[in-house]
Amino acid sequence: MADVARRLGVSKMSVSRVINGQPGVSEETRARIHDEIQKLEFVPSQRGRSLAVGRSNVIGMIVLNVTSDWVWQLVLGAGQAAEEIGHQLLLRSTGAGEVASFDTQRPIFGSDLIDGVIIVSWRVPVEFASELTRRNVPAVLIDAYERPKRLAWVSAEDRAGAQAATAYLVGLGHRRIAFIGGDSAAYLTRQRLQGFHDGMDTAGLPRERCVVAHGDYTRQSGFAIARRVLRHAARPTAVLAANDEIAVGVMDGALELGLSVPRDLSVVGFDDLPIATHVSPALTTVARPYRAMGATAVRILKELLGASADRYAARQVDLPVQLVERASTARPRPRVERR
Repeated sequence: MADVARRLGVSKMSVSRVINGQPGVSEETRARIHDEIQKLEFVPSQRGRSLAVGRSNVIGMIVLNVTSDWVWQLVLGAGQAAEEIGHQLLLRSTGAGEVASFDTQRPIFGSDLIDGVIIVSWRVPVEFASELTRRNVPAVLIDAYERPKRLAWVSAEDRAGAQAATAYLVGLGHRRIAFIGGDSAAYLTRQRLQGFHDGMDTAGLPRERCVVAHGDYTRQSGFAIARRVLRHAARPTAVLAANDEIAVGVMDGALELGLSVPRDLSVVGFDDLPIATHVSPALTTVARPYRAMGATAVRILKELLGASADRYAARQVDLPVQLVERASTARPRPRVERR
């Protein structure tokens, strides 16, 4: 910065103001400084720039497992949006161990190292986001375990998506439809189950005829539940699973029991992760816009960082989902009456 100022005969303060986009420099001088910076290939000190504007230009992001297919899509969307507004993304994984507390995250997320936090992990209690907000660190939740009214939130229209998937199965002619979910207390599970019930109610199908079972959002869980549910003589002819992993587990279980998908059993998943197209038959599923969700969380943080932003005013967004029809669904086979 001193070299730029010396070569142009201006003050270092003027150069600093141009670098940080601040007023107080004439347009002619501003243009000369920009040209000189490009000639010298000058890279401003991020630390100095942060001190000048009172920001770190870093967004923290807490995730459960960075290798999960849905998580890395969120990260890609958030990273691109952060770059567009001149921020960097600092990623931290909580892993599948103990629930994270504010004390364990304080060294990074409770300090001036970051401007705001996006929380994706169910291992981080909602109270953590509330504590950050009380400390004037804006926070946005994505698909948290529960949905608080006073915090910023990004998710998808899961209830509508589950209702559309159920209506699609009913439209194919299915009447005995099962719902296999994850953690029954989780907000997302409850939304998808409610959407399933909405679809059954709209079709005039009694809820007592529905099979509802819950597991833990894994392929293994879907497999175990399918082996139990599909053994009955009056088994379901279709399954709506709360995510793609469960759905693929259901397909595994059906295969072990000698059932063909979709001839004997139609299966619909939720998420549209890569596994949906890697299995055979390819999985019909409800696609969630994960990259857009990550980008939306960053844009909300940018709004909260504004000088006049009320960080306690909850900005909550649910993005549209889309049913993607593939080969795992078909009309049910006519039942042959035994004489």
